Amino acid sequence: MSERVLIVAKTQMKSGVCVGGLLVSSNRNVRLIPEDRQDRRNHPADTQLDVGQVWDMDYYKSTHIDPPHIEDIIVTDSHYKGKVTSLKSTLIQRITPWNGGLQALFDNNLTININSGKCYISRMGPIPNCSTGYWLPNRQLTLYYQNNTKPYYCINYIYKVNDNTYEKDISIPFVGCSDPIRYISCNVLVRVSLARWWPSGSEERCYLQISGFYE
Repeated sequence: MSERVLIVAKTQMKSGVCVGGLLVSSNRNVRLIPEDRQDRRNHPADTQLDVGQVWDMDYYKSTHIDPPHIEDIIVTDSHYKGKVTSLKSTLIQRITPWNGGLQALFDNNLTININSGKCYISRMGPIPNCSTGYWLPNRQLTLYYQNNTKPYYCINYIYKVNDNTYEKDISIPFVGCSDPIRYISCNVLVRVSLARWWPSGSEERCYLQISGFYE
C-alpha cells in the first residue's frame, strides 16, 4: 500500500526511537516500523523522520499484532513531501481527542493504581481497541524528574471510596524526544500511548505514557 503520512510523535526507546504517524487519507494512527529493523520495532536515533513532516510511504500491515498495539505498519519506502506549519491545528481538524480526566483515556479501561500512582492496562483485560490517542486533560500536568533524570508529568486525581472523596497525584512518564515543558495546561493537546507489554509480578501490563504535546 502507498499513503501520505503525517509524522506526529517520536518516542525514546532503549535502542532508537519509535515513530508515530497519522494516515492522511483516513486519519488513522499508525506506528511506523522500518522493514530492516522489525526485530527491534524502532528507528535508529538519527532517523530523518521528524515531527510535523509529511511523507509518501509504501508499507504493509504487520503480521505480528498484539492488542492493544494494533497500529504497527512496516515501511518499505518513503519520500519526503514537506512539513505542516501548525501541527496542533492540523491534528484538531483530523482527530477526536479524549476530554476529561484519566478515566476518559483508552475506553475507560485504565487501571489507576492509587498506591503506586501509575496507570496501566492489564493483560487480564479489559483491553482497549488502540494503544495511541490524543487527550485534552481537565487538569494541569506538572513536570518533575524522578532521580533527577527521568521526566514525569504529575496530575491530580480525585476519587471516591464509599462516601468519602480523596485526592492523589498520579505520575505519567514523558518519553517524547522533544524537551518537556514545565506545565501542560488544559488547552494543550497531549499524545498518550501505551508502552509494550511488560511483565509486572504475576501479570503483564502496558503502562500509560505521554509521547508528545502540541501547544
